[in-house]
Amino acid sequence: MVRAAYLAMELTTWFVIVPLASISLISGVVSSLGTNWGLFRYYWVLLKLLITVFATIVLLVHTQPIDLLAGVAANTAVFSADLESLRLLMVTASCATLVVLIVLTVLSAYKPRGMTQYGQRKQRALLRESA
Repeated sequence: MVRAAYLAMELTTWFVIVPLASISLISGVVSSLGTNWGLFRYYWVLLKLLITVFATIVLLVHTQPIDLLAGVAANTAVFSADLESLRLLMVTASCATLVVLIVLTVLSAYKPRGMTQYGQRKQRALLRESA
């Protein structure tokens, strides 16, 4: 059962989680460019972009231990104690991911105030055009 879980984890990571993380990053950039929020106008949007890019990079780095655990599960019947640190890393990474997702959701829901300098220039230009 545990071996099957590690094999399923590898498949889920490569065929579900990595593509969805990439789609999340791309759709966030595209949707921000098509709205009044903009990509670089507000600090919270910029912060979400940076967090999402960082989380996607960390995800891609953490696929290596997942691949290693799945490879060991596919080739051996019994796990050795050497892999305990990798298993702990998987739990820690999962908890950190949950925290990142909560932070991104809170930023989206509350939209803290504060425009970047670029956003302030754009807003002044729009006010001049309308006046």
